[in-house]
Amino acid sequence: MKHLFISILLIMSHFGYAQTERQPDGGGEIHTEKTICVTAEERLQINAILEQNVAKLKNQGLLSEVSDRMVVNFDWPLRKITSLDYNSYYAINNFVDQNFSSPILDYNCGARTYNGHLGTDIDTWPFPWMLVNNNAVEVIAAEAGTIIGKFDGNAHDHCACSGNWNAIYVQHSDGSVAWYGHMKSNALTAKTVGQTVSKGEYLGVVASSGCSTQPHLHFEVYKALPYQNSNLIDPFFGGCNFSNPQTWWAAQKPYIEPMLNANLTHNAVPVHGCPTANEVPNLSNSFAVGSTVYFATYYHDQQINHVTNLQILKPDNSVWQSWSFTSPSSYTKSWWYWTWILPSNGPNGTWKWQVTYQGQTYSHDFTVTGALPVELTSFTGHYQDDKSVLLKWETQSEKASDFFNIERSSDDLNFAVIDRVDSDGDTHKSKKYQYTDRSPLSILAYYRLVTIDKDGSASYSPTILLKPKHTPYRIYPNPTNDILHINGDWESLYAISIFDVNGVLVYSTQDISPEVAVNQLVSGVYQLQLLGKSGLMSTVFIKK
Repeated sequence: MKHLFISILLIMSHFGYAQTERQPDGGGEIHTEKTICVTAEERLQINAILEQNVAKLKNQGLLSEVSDRMVVNFDWPLRKITSLDYNSYYAINNFVDQNFSSPILDYNCGARTYNGHLGTDIDTWPFPWMLVNNNAVEVIAAEAGTIIGKFDGNAHDHCACSGNWNAIYVQHSDGSVAWYGHMKSNALTAKTVGQTVSKGEYLGVVASSGCSTQPHLHFEVYKALPYQNSNLIDPFFGGCNFSNPQTWWAAQKPYIEPMLNANLTHNAVPVHGCPTANEVPNLSNSFAVGSTVYFATYYHDQQINHVTNLQILKPDNSVWQSWSFTSPSSYTKSWWYWTWILPSNGPNGTWKWQVTYQGQTYSHDFTVTGALPVELTSFTGHYQDDKSVLLKWETQSEKASDFFNIERSSDDLNFAVIDRVDSDGDTHKSKKYQYTDRSPLSILAYYRLVTIDKDGSASYSPTILLKPKHTPYRIYPNPTNDILHINGDWESLYAISIFDVNGVLVYSTQDISPEVAVNQLVSGVYQLQLLGKSGLMSTVFIKK
């Protein structure tokens, strides 16, 4: 019974009180190990191959000599597939290092890079391995051009620096070249070296091939041959960009871009790891009534003291839960989750997990099923005297219900039907019912309602425990030192049991006498249960 009472208290704490600010049940920052994307040896090999390819393509007339330089206007080099239900799917983890020696320096005079990094690292987030498996984030040509290099067939599930990457290299009409690295094996465009691609054309899928600790795109740009530091371009322009006097983006993204990537629902705590085998999203959009749901938010560039407002809405758009959360710090990638227990009476239908962050509201739908055909708002009862029990209950709505079975038990385990009450059947209005049990048990009794649908299916209400005004037994003294005396028809008892405050059985006997020795018990509060012909009686006593 103790566990039942604890569960009821927990449910009441969830359902009965709206919370202004609620701290997450878990989550935090996602750390990314910084590893050089291309080693010096690999870069020499890549440059040699690309220079040979460029010379060959020029001889074949597939690359024209560069004369007048144009201004390259890159579009964003990634896109998500239409079926991916994310608001955003990336986080910029590293920019170009503008200082080729220590200390590190990015284009905005910050430190969002690592020493010697020559490109922009765009991570996929959240659940990057799930995204790889589903080809969910595609690499596309940021600018039109000609493919001058293509490496494919290398493993793409790396969590550390290993082997070669899968990559596409595109030269633009002004002679500049973009490198697209770490892509998924055998998912690159079917086009070969020498063929052209248009802006926005598919090149491959983001993955983790080569020297990589997680799925991400390494985007590296040079203004001309040779592909070395003197010709390096950082497409992002800022106060500490020493390579080019203007942005190379058609629309440059902010240095800090606070964004909610996704708000998702889970049936267990999601696990973030590398590679696929260690990442367990536990995603679910369908839940049964009474189940625990993990409501999670995923961000990039979440900033300290930013407030997120969170709501869970019922199918009629009424607010079921509402709270807020203030970010304790600033993060490149972060996530948080809160757990809620869905109400046992539903309602069934499509609910909304709604999150408002930085003035934008994002909604994620999930379904709830298994609610009672009758939405029960209350079920109470009391002994009017020792000869009758009055039960009352109220419904908010009823759908295809037939009648209520009224069940009673002396032990909360074995219930028997004592009567039935017809229901209204179909109504959207509240309805009150009552029933009088004129042959109640003389000691503790448990009652519950069973709603029977017109199709014969059954649903159960919560159980209520009622105690008569007068019982056939009385114990004394209470508190006691050594002996508990049972005053009443003790000869009709079958068993005597004592439980501690944790619900652990500490004493039990079927050798019945009017005196129970408790001197062996330590001081504390205990529950005494007397099982007899009239049923089960339970009371509390104190051992001094």
